[in-house]
Amino acid sequence: MISLSPKVILLVKNRALGDSIMGLSSLSYLRSLYPDAKIIYGVPKWVAPVYDLCQIDADEILPLDFSTLVSWWKLWWNLKKKSVDLVYEMHLSGRSKKFFDLFSSFNAIYYHFHNHHLEINQDLKSKVHDQGIIKPLIQRDLDGIWSAYAKESPPPSFLDFVPKMKLKGPDVVKNFVILGVVATRKTKMWPLEYFVQLAKLILENKNLEVIIPLSGNLIDLEIEKKLKSLGLPKDCQILRSSLTNLPQEMSGSKMYIGNDTGLKHIAIALGIKSYTFFGPEPPLEWHPYDSTNHPYFYKEPLECRTKEAHYCGLSECDSMICLNEFLPEKIFNEIFNKV
Repeated sequence: MISLSPKVILLVKNRALGDSIMGLSSLSYLRSLYPDAKIIYGVPKWVAPVYDLCQIDADEILPLDFSTLVSWWKLWWNLKKKSVDLVYEMHLSGRSKKFFDLFSSFNAIYYHFHNHHLEINQDLKSKVHDQGIIKPLIQRDLDGIWSAYAKESPPPSFLDFVPKMKLKGPDVVKNFVILGVVATRKTKMWPLEYFVQLAKLILENKNLEVIIPLSGNLIDLEIEKKLKSLGLPKDCQILRSSLTNLPQEMSGSKMYIGNDTGLKHIAIALGIKSYTFFGPEPPLEWHPYDSTNHPYFYKEPLECRTKEAHYCGLSECDSMICLNEFLPEKIFNEIFNKV
């Protein structure tokens, strides 16, 4: 561990919702290294509300906004007031690096980071353990913190640091299944008609309710319209919830079945059993969880998936062979025959 004994640490995860949830694992590891320090978790401004009603291993959530000079100025003086003396950034991004390079230089504080996209030895400044090797995302975050602050001890395992979000209110058991139909791109989506068929099978054969979380944005409204046109049962509940209330609405459910998206990571952090569909991206990297507790469906090998990289980066695909062969009846039997 470095000789510095930080009093106020800023841990930064300036990425999407799912990445932010996975960052909770590193938050817990950092807390184990510095139990007496005040730890601030910096996340994108739009993501921050998801933690409003949850307890995590941070003393404070800091909304990050690097979009304008005004937002830079406000963040700069906010961090000065908080007397931050150590900054660690997971999964480095360009805008945040520019800010923290300047902030750390002017204020003489430690700033370490991990750029997941760099190859081995390409980033001599960060000197991250196993830099450039494809690993579960949580493991790469943990490797970065271990490399900067804890080399005297063995590297931690991602299996020992599952993200955790604990609601501030009482736990309530709910008799419903969450279907996660959204995703960041179409190639990550199990067919909507399959979700409709699966919902019907659950409602007809199991004493369970089905909820489908959707936001009010145009894409989600189109998804809702499509689901209804495909015959979505009226008993299925479309859940419209603010990001603040979403963990509370999801908590206590029987299971999550759906695409690899932020909803899945929230479910796992809440202790909900999950079943995930993986299409263009390999579970090794993007599903950093014990597959016994959180199984997934993944078709391999597929040459089309690895034409340009170790995953498929297409936003749309005509064949969707990676996902459309997982038929609803088979999925239903595989999940509920084990429950």
